[in-house]
Amino acid sequence: MPSAAIRMPPGAGHLNEQQNSGFRIGCCRVCTCINLPFFFSKNGILKCFELVLGWFCQTMLIQFGLDTAKDIGEAFLGFLTTCSTFLLTTTILLLCYSISARTFHLIRQSIFEVVYNGLACVMYLSAASYLGFAVNIYLYPKFLIFKNTGGVHSSYPAMTAVYLQL
Repeated sequence: MPSAAIRMPPGAGHLNEQQNSGFRIGCCRVCTCINLPFFFSKNGILKCFELVLGWFCQTMLIQFGLDTAKDIGEAFLGFLTTCSTFLLTTTILLLCYSISARTFHLIRQSIFEVVYNGLACVMYLSAASYLGFAVNIYLYPKFLIFKNTGGVHSSYPAMTAVYLQL
């Protein structure tokens, strides 16, 4: 059986890497356990953007969608489940990446990140299309009837913003 080797990029996880991390206050460095260069890299910015979009969608769903969940049915629950699942996993990945550069390089070399992002893409597109269908079929007519009075059916614009974020 051939042995498996994980190759690390040059300089990843060495002690000299920790000299460049953290905040410099006077002649000392504090919070050297935080991998700050990750947040300024392309991957870090994209992961933070993914976290913000997931948080925005989940907040909008809970804030405006709970009242109309009985009208749009399983589309609401499907999008909320998808959003919650991938938001939690993204938060865990971002936490791991921000603590250890070695973890970032190990996970990026594995197939996990590719499968995770592909599955998230498919699930978000599926849930967003189902939510868009349900919102336009069930909420839009009620919104047209009651748009001048406000009330419960003013959640149509918010639910439209949720599925259009993707």
